[in-house]
This record gives sequence, C-alpha cells and structure tokens, in this order.
Amino acid sequence: MESQAAGIITGVLIAFVLIAIFVLVFRWLWNSTMPEVFAVKELSFGQSLKILILASILFGGHRVVDLPREVSGESVPPATQAE
Repeated sequence: MESQAAGIITGVLIAFVLIAIFVLVFRWLWNSTMPEVFAVKELSFGQSLKILILASILFGGHRVVDLPREVSGESVPPATQAE
C-alpha cells in the first residue's frame, strides 16, 4: 500500500516537473523570438502556462475519453479473415 502511494506521488511530481520544463522552454522560445519579430511583450511563467492550457483546450491536442471508432466517425478497417 505504501509503495503504491509513493508511486503515485512520484508520478505526480514527475508530471509537474515535465510541465514546468515544457512551460520554461515555451517561454524561452516566445521571449527570444516574439518581441523582436512582432514587438510584443515578454511572457512570465504564469502567462506561458495559461497560453499553453488555452491552446490545448482550443486545438484539442488530447482526449480525456477515447471513443470507439464507430462513434468518432473514423473509418473502421475491414476485419481480417482467418484462413
């Protein structure tokens, strides 16, 4: 039981670290490019995180629920026939 809780805590910490790294890279790319090209303000860490969350919501880079192919409208390949 304790090892399961430790695994969950470790997973959550790793997720937070990966998100922080992703946000820092996005912020660095933005702040090194956008102010020079488009004369916009530099972003803070919080603003970078909010933009990434908004982009994820708007462009749907993830699905919380996987839908069966029949429901999602994707074509279903014909079943292979066993000989």
